Amino acid sequence: MRSFLRRNAWRSGAGLCDLGLHWAGLKHQWFCEIDPFCRAVLARHWPGLPIYEDVARLRGADLPPVDVLCGGFPCQDVSSAGARAGIKRGTRSGLWHEYARLIRELGPRYVIIENVRGLLSCGIEIVLQDLADLGYDAEWEVLAAAALGAPHHRERVFIVAYPHGGRPDGGPGLLYPLKRNLGDDHKPWQLFAWLGMRFDRARKEGALEAHSGPVLYRVDDGRAQGLDGNQGAVAGREHKLGRIDQATARRWVPRLKALGNAITPQQAYAIGACILEAEGLPVAPMPIP
Repeated sequence: MRSFLRRNAWRSGAGLCDLGLHWAGLKHQWFCEIDPFCRAVLARHWPGLPIYEDVARLRGADLPPVDVLCGGFPCQDVSSAGARAGIKRGTRSGLWHEYARLIRELGPRYVIIENVRGLLSCGIEIVLQDLADLGYDAEWEVLAAAALGAPHHRERVFIVAYPHGGRPDGGPGLLYPLKRNLGDDHKPWQLFAWLGMRFDRARKEGALEAHSGPVLYRVDDGRAQGLDGNQGAVAGREHKLGRIDQATARRWVPRLKALGNAITPQQAYAIGACILEAEGLPVAPMPIP
């Protein structure tokens, strides 16, 4: 495979999907990210690669050719936690249409599309129809972060598309090796209870009722005293873990926002491994944390 591109039709985010694909053996060509904090993270870990800011201004003719185009358009209008406006022009999730335009202009051999599970009931028919109009077949699967060792459920839909006729009829799908690529080495025994679990996302109590164990672990950046210390409230409100000052909030808010929009790298690794196997190329082993 000549090259790999992580292209997100709104944001590349903080690069956790990129990291998983890098683990598998794919090579990044450029990024597109509108958030300044996330751009700084990408620049630190992939120095020298172009980082574009606005997907609407990108043109395929100005970009390097790639084999794999990967991205995730905004989820707010398809998420079960949102207003469910759907994929319409003018909405945030409507930036899918810019992603589809880049697929047409770049003509990659593979397309990876990532979004929340809510896409399956609010908008996937638009994505699949657009892909079909562009001459692509598609497969999709739902991967839970908990199935790869994370202490939270976090289901994400991954759609992998390739030119029509690019896979043999009647043969196994491109994502057929997915279960094997997930592996068992990174799953603490406490998390097996999460596998295959479904719960009511419309109610905040749904996850707690479905699973009695811990569902949220703190993200630590080595500044525990700044987060948990009694240093005054932000906007007069007390944090559940203690009080945080405004300086700490300025450091944590963009980081937590980026993590909230991200996936676990292991999810992307499993998808990237399937593509490399389909090309008959070696797959690097998943690093052990």
